[in-house]
Amino acid sequence: MLTQSNISLEKRTDLTETEKKMWRTLIRIGSINKRGIEFIIPGRSLENGLYFNLSELPENLRKRIHKNYRFHCPVNFGVEKIEDLYIDIDSYERD
Repeated sequence: MLTQSNISLEKRTDLTETEKKMWRTLIRIGSINKRGIEFIIPGRSLENGLYFNLSELPENLRKRIHKNYRFHCPVNFGVEKIEDLYIDIDSYERD
């Protein structure tokens, strides 16, 4: 899963309909280091970025990743807890 939190790249079935609603969201790549690849979601109040292992990303996205790379993908912003956030990385679109 993620390297620093419980945020998932897998859909959850135990959320309400409001929490499941996906929104097309801009994601920017921040740092790339030993912790992983940092996803920055503009407008989302996060103490730190979200870190993913490179191996968790689709192969065609892995080949393009670099600092400040931007893309869109569905994210369920209706959640109250950051742990319930879901990023549908397989549906990404190049910005």
